[in-house]
Amino acid sequence: MGALIGGLLILTVGAVVAFGVMLAARSKQEFSEQNQVVPGRKSPAPASWAGAHSREAKLHRRLGDAVKGARANPRFVELGLAPQMTAIEAEALAIDERLVAAAALPAAHRDAAIDPLEQHVVELEATIAELVTSVSVADSKVQLEAAVSAADIKLQALAEARAEVEQIDQRASGTVAPTDLPPPEPGTATG
Repeated sequence: MGALIGGLLILTVGAVVAFGVMLAARSKQEFSEQNQVVPGRKSPAPASWAGAHSREAKLHRRLGDAVKGARANPRFVELGLAPQMTAIEAEALAIDERLVAAAALPAAHRDAAIDPLEQHVVELEATIAELVTSVSVADSKVQLEAAVSAADIKLQALAEARAEVEQIDQRASGTVAPTDLPPPEPGTATG
């Protein structure tokens, strides 16, 4: 009888430990998924950003919320807006990567690097909101095409602005080869 009770006790303890391990693994997976800007794509952001109050962590979470909000709209799929969703996700990932890089800068330079990125997050959120609203209320193909065209233009402008900021950063850090720089404007001194 004692061996039976001992066996049951060991089995019970083993089951509790296994359940605890399973819960911990599931919790870790959910935490990792919450830190993703684009569901299913690993973010370079540190796990600590999931609950941090730094500017870059908050912007990171806003990007994720915006993308997840757009993905949750069933009209995107119904209306065949996969290219727009891809552009939104690509831009969100690019901004997120820049946020991670900016967060690694010394504190004296961090805000200057994050300021334009914050504006990019605001613009991406606004573009998504306008597209979602337009898609939701569009009752004609012409209205839908106009909304999609406007969103495409805004996404392109945002990507170009981000690329320009990246190029300025590269020039400032000296990581751009002189051959990658545009030629000087006529009448300017080189030197």
